[in-house]
Amino acid sequence: MLGSALGHAWAATVLTEISVAAPPGPALLLLRPADYPALLSDGGSVQLRFSTIVPPLTINRESAGQFHTLDSICTHAGCTVGKFILTNGYMRCPCHGSQYNVRGEVVRGPAPANLNSLPTRFDANTGVLNVQVPDLGLHVSSLAVQTRSGGSSRFKLSFHGTAFASYQVRYHTELDGDFSVTPFALTPGGAANQTVLVPNDDRVWDVYVDAAGGRGFFVVALLLTQV
Repeated sequence: MLGSALGHAWAATVLTEISVAAPPGPALLLLRPADYPALLSDGGSVQLRFSTIVPPLTINRESAGQFHTLDSICTHAGCTVGKFILTNGYMRCPCHGSQYNVRGEVVRGPAPANLNSLPTRFDANTGVLNVQVPDLGLHVSSLAVQTRSGGSSRFKLSFHGTAFASYQVRYHTELDGDFSVTPFALTPGGAANQTVLVPNDDRVWDVYVDAAGGRGFFVVALLLTQV
């Protein structure tokens, strides 16, 4: 499986057909800082949210090629810390005033510990930031369930969805290039007319897509929202 987030979504690509959707695990989030104007300058900061009920991740640029991805949950009382403000020189918790520097280190209490830092690596050759996100793996399984009139096939894509996150299915004939949004059905025989799935709980979800031709790749994309 391949995870990516070039722009504002990341995806797990179905390269083989397997029968069981794996449980959540570490996810590799790939994004281009160039897509976020704030990250073009030292001291820039953005916050990205996967779900309306999950605190956002904060990505801070300390210098060219050096980025820090932080859990935004304050270590004092669990409030959501704001993004890094260069003119202030810190991130601030709105609840009790704790402050953290660009690396997520405590510079003023009452917070007892630094913000949780996620493994982050910037590839200068590709301009892509690699972030390892725990417990958010999007593992997709694919199973051809029926052949339809006209020679097309309908596939079931199973994946573990996060409550109140937003998912799309995308398709392209090659792994490289721009994937286009593909409508899907929520039942094996239903009309493929859905474009966004917002799960109401954490569990394995099934969607059904129609495919024609001898080659192509579907991805399930978890959409990111900038706070």
